[in-house]
Amino acid sequence: MPPEPERVSEAATESPDGPSAAWPNDGMADDFAEDLEEIELLDDLPAAGGRVLEMATLVFDIPHLQQRMRVDNYLTQQIKHATRNRVQQAISEGRVRVNDVVVSKNSRQLLAGERLEITLLRPAPEDLKAQDMPLDILYEDESLLVLHKPPGIAVHPTYKHWDGTLANGLLAYFRRQLNDPEAKIKPGLIHRLDKDTSGVLLIGKTPEAKRLLGKQFEYRTTHKVYRALVWGRPHHNEGLIETNLGLGTRHRARQVVYPYESRHGKPARTGWKVLQRFAQGLSLLEVELFTGRTHQIRAHMAHLGHPIWGDSLYGGRLEEFPAHHPLSDRQRAALAPLSVLLPRQALHAAILHFQHPEDQRPMRSEAPLPADMQAAIDWLLAQG
Repeated sequence: MPPEPERVSEAATESPDGPSAAWPNDGMADDFAEDLEEIELLDDLPAAGGRVLEMATLVFDIPHLQQRMRVDNYLTQQIKHATRNRVQQAISEGRVRVNDVVVSKNSRQLLAGERLEITLLRPAPEDLKAQDMPLDILYEDESLLVLHKPPGIAVHPTYKHWDGTLANGLLAYFRRQLNDPEAKIKPGLIHRLDKDTSGVLLIGKTPEAKRLLGKQFEYRTTHKVYRALVWGRPHHNEGLIETNLGLGTRHRARQVVYPYESRHGKPARTGWKVLQRFAQGLSLLEVELFTGRTHQIRAHMAHLGHPIWGDSLYGGRLEEFPAHHPLSDRQRAALAPLSVLLPRQALHAAILHFQHPEDQRPMRSEAPLPADMQAAIDWLLAQG
C-alpha cells in the first residue's frame, strides 16, 4: 500500500513570507510562468536598447502582514531582479494600482485584503528575431506541434535571454512553412519548461488551437509525467506529497513550502514512484503533477529530503554536500564523473497527455531521455 500523503504541518514550515505573484487568470498562472526568470521588472524603454516592449500585469492579493509595509518595499521583495528604483519608477509612471486606484506615493502602506497590481515591461513578440535551429519534432499537424525540448535552452526570450530561445527557432520554422520571411507570427507556446529541464513541449499553430489547448492547462485536464534523478533512496516505493507553495523573501527565486490548503501559497500535489535505486545513493523517480506550480517538482523533492541531482536552487549539486545526504570525501570523489556527465538538474518532462483541439481525441506524446541523462543512468548502473 502506498503511504499516506505527505502533508506539511504548521510546525514544519518557516514563518510566512507573503503571497506568491500570479498572472491574471489564476488557473494558468504557473503553467504559463514555470520559471521565475520570466517575471522581471525591466528598465524603461530607452534602457532596452530600442527593442519593442509589451505590457504584462502581475497581481498580488495582500494577506495579513506581520508588520505594516510600504508598497515599494513589498514589490521589491516580491519580484525577482526588481530594484527599489525600478519599482519607484513604475509608481511614478502610474503602473502600480491598489484596488484599481493608481498609487501616487512610494510610502503608501498596504493593508490585508487589498489587491495590488503592477504593470511590467517585457520583450514583445513583434520584436522577436527569427533564428534557424534544429527542432526535435515529436508530432505535427495543421493545428499543433509537439517538440522535444533539449536541456540548456530557454523556451522564450527574457531580459537575460533575448535570443537563442525555442521561440526564436519556432518563428524561423513557421516562416519557412509559410514561405514568408517577414510573416508576423507569435509562436503559440502553451506551457513552459525551465531552461535546464528537457522534454515534451506543446505549441498551438493557430489562435483557436492555442486557446483550446490553453484551456486544458487552465482546467488541469492534461496529464504530465516526469523522470527525475534524485538524491537518496526513498523508503517507500511510491507516495503523494500535498503542500502549499509560494514565493519566499529569503531567496526570491525559490518556492517555499507551506501547510496544505493554508492561506499562504497555493495548493500543490505531486505523486512519485521509484523506478530504480542505485548503489551510489541516488534514485530514478517517475513523478506525476496533479497541479502545475512554479518549480513544483524541484521544491517538493527537496522538501522530502530528495533534491534533484544538479539542482543548484534547491540543494542538489554535488559541491553543496546535500544536507540530507552528507558525503565523505571518498564518496564525493566517486560521484565526480557523474557531475561531468550530467552537470544540470536531472529533470525530464517525459509524457504529456492532452486532447486534440480539433476533434478532442486523446493524444499522448513521449520524449525519450536526453543523452546526458541516459548516460548518467548508464554510468550509475555500470558502477553496480
